[in-house]
Amino acid sequence: MAKQTFTTGQVLTAAQMTSLQQTAMGGGAASAKTANYTLVAADAGTAISMTSGSATTITVNTGLFASGDTVQIINLGAGTCTITAGTATVSTAGSLALAQYESGILYFTSASAAVFNDYVQAGGGGKVLQVVTAFKSDTFAASDSAYQDITGLSVSITPSSATSKVLVMMTVTGSHQPSIADAVLRLVRDSTAIAVANTAGDRTLATVSLMGPSSTSTDSTAFTFLDSPATTSATTYKVQGTGNGATPKGFYINRGSLDTDVVSVARTASSITVMEIGA
Repeated sequence: MAKQTFTTGQVLTAAQMTSLQQTAMGGGAASAKTANYTLVAADAGTAISMTSGSATTITVNTGLFASGDTVQIINLGAGTCTITAGTATVSTAGSLALAQYESGILYFTSASAAVFNDYVQAGGGGKVLQVVTAFKSDTFAASDSAYQDITGLSVSITPSSATSKVLVMMTVTGSHQPSIADAVLRLVRDSTAIAVANTAGDRTLATVSLMGPSSTSTDSTAFTFLDSPATTSATTYKVQGTGNGATPKGFYINRGSLDTDVVSVARTASSITVMEIGA
């Protein structure tokens, strides 16, 4: 039953009393939604259920609710439903992203601010909240001595909570110019290199290397890193590469340095995958 203002002497029907009792006990029929939805004032004291196979949002704006108002939210769909601050402020100690069958309650502390209390399921910490991946099947070649982005090995993820971790997994295949020691790769968050070695003289600081000892052979490397970006803003993870050793510092992805069209020279694929892990 939506929030109402009662008057002295008002007589409620049996149906109104039943609905009022269910609302007070945290039950009652939920207002079903199937697409992105923005809360309205009439939602105070009610439950909203989302049923969608795709990702959806429920947006919270200011000036609609009073201090003490509540709105229950239940996600019945397979797609993640995310509680999103519109013009209002929404705070949480948990996650604003609800997987299927997860739920929570918005409690308004003022007309412009609310706290979302998600009902943590068994084993709530460490849950995978979302997954983003990029698969690279074409080749890449470069000869610049500076680190540079490898086209196609980049993903963007927007964590639902600043306390979430991001698990990064990259698998890269490639080779290097035969005249140099190796090709090296590093993992980058936005413009900051992460998961690289500590400073060691004039050595190139990297995450992993690709050996590829001959002009036609390739080397594969895999790396996993658990990052703590501490943000709810869109964050880009990417792989950069460079040659390591004498000039020319050529390196190659998904191919050998001598890319001849013979049976002995394989073409390979690479990928980067990131997962948001609930705190």
